[in-house]
Amino acid sequence: MTASQHIAHPDKPLMEAAVVIPTLNERDNIAALIDGILRADARLHAVVVDDNSPDGTAQVVREAAAKPETRDANGNARVHLMEREAKGSYASAVQDGMRFALAHGAELVLQMDADFSHDPKYLPALLARSRDCDLVIGSRYVPGGGTRNWGLDRKVLSASANTLTRTLLKLPARDCTGGFRVWKRELVERSGVLDISVQGYAFLFIGLDRVRRAGAIIGEVPIIFVDRRFGKSKMSRRIIFEAVRVLLSLWFQRVTRRRIALPLPTVVTETKTA
Repeated sequence: MTASQHIAHPDKPLMEAAVVIPTLNERDNIAALIDGILRADARLHAVVVDDNSPDGTAQVVREAAAKPETRDANGNARVHLMEREAKGSYASAVQDGMRFALAHGAELVLQMDADFSHDPKYLPALLARSRDCDLVIGSRYVPGGGTRNWGLDRKVLSASANTLTRTLLKLPARDCTGGFRVWKRELVERSGVLDISVQGYAFLFIGLDRVRRAGAIIGEVPIIFVDRRFGKSKMSRRIIFEAVRVLLSLWFQRVTRRRIALPLPTVVTETKTA
């Protein structure tokens, strides 16, 4: 699908809002996360994109989907599993989940991690802000936001990477590398976010750069980012190197094409904690 193509609504939309959750070996987290998502707002559906997890994550999702309490008032499932045959990339997992959500009628598409670093308790605040914004970011770097259970080295690395990304790309948001987001359907379709071809978390700041170019209204809601409860981080040197390479490439394109006037988005910041 190209940026100009449109994913049509089904005749009878199955969901109004969907949370896309990429997973790889998240068996110990996923059931509780799904429960938290469904409790946060009656409109939300959980779309789990699993990369053939050896630990049986997919089976836990199937069991959750089969429970009567995870269905809506009309008996429709609110838990959906997309199984991919092999380990893919973070970016493609989010994109596949977004396509699924749009194809099933979602007007709001959310993305979050499966390890509870993104707490479902913030979902109501993000959804509320989405009434006024095209994109809402759960932000660590606005007043009221922050991190927990991080060592000093990780805090410095994260803050430095975020500041460098924001500065080089002239991005208007405070948290440019966070993956807790709410997208309006129309923005997903016109920004070209589904066409981004990267592997890892570079997807996050490229997406934000696309949003900037699209002239979207961006909002940030403070969250406390907590280190994962169970399992291992998916971050790797390859992902970090890709992010650096892509960042420098985008920066070079920006400074060598200054004559191109791009619309700047309006930024709305929520400063109260959820």
